[in-house]
Amino acid sequence: MSETPEDPNEAGRRPLEVEGEALRGLAHPLRARILDELHMRGPATATLLGERLGESSGSTSYHLRQLFRYGFIENDPERSGGRERWWRFRPAGWRMRGGELLRGPSTREATEGILARYYGGRRERLDRWNRLVDERPDDPGVRRWRRAAEGSVAHVRMTPEETEEFGRDLQDFIRERLRPFQGRTAEDRPGAEPVELQTDLFPNLTGTDADPEDGPSAR
Repeated sequence: MSETPEDPNEAGRRPLEVEGEALRGLAHPLRARILDELHMRGPATATLLGERLGESSGSTSYHLRQLFRYGFIENDPERSGGRERWWRFRPAGWRMRGGELLRGPSTREATEGILARYYGGRRERLDRWNRLVDERPDDPGVRRWRRAAEGSVAHVRMTPEETEEFGRDLQDFIRERLRPFQGRTAEDRPGAEPVELQTDLFPNLTGTDADPEDGPSAR
């Protein structure tokens, strides 16, 4: 899993590899909410995040420092020198190899919680949009976005090696297409809203010879 494709303009930067130690940076639910806010709505201060999330600025300030400690966020260089520090999501993003961390006794519990929140949040945001379309189809905001939003599923046959190569090519394409929109704020482009792109690339082993649930151990 990963958050934010690497920005090609960030020379020498790579996504943060979340491993054993860095897992602590994501261990608290409020930190995940703070990351979502910084990711979707751009740089913010502890006070601003506290107002948005219904938390005290002291609480958000503490968790911001923890996120900074583990490398998930950084100071916003365009808003330095003020009374309060502005924070931004790490431009190159982060990624974690969930399958490997789930197999480690020392990282399994933390990884399970992080993955549950991550995928649960993705599902919740998509469900929220679909409910709006269903329940408030005549709302001007919903009407404005209804035709732009889309979802699709593609089924093909690939080897693991081909799938890995396809995934790399797909991420390269996404990075290139997202480049003009990176770093935008609400003030930069009136009328623009946070847009979320979700991608999943995985083998559908159900009913195949490789299905673990259809092998001898499952009977």
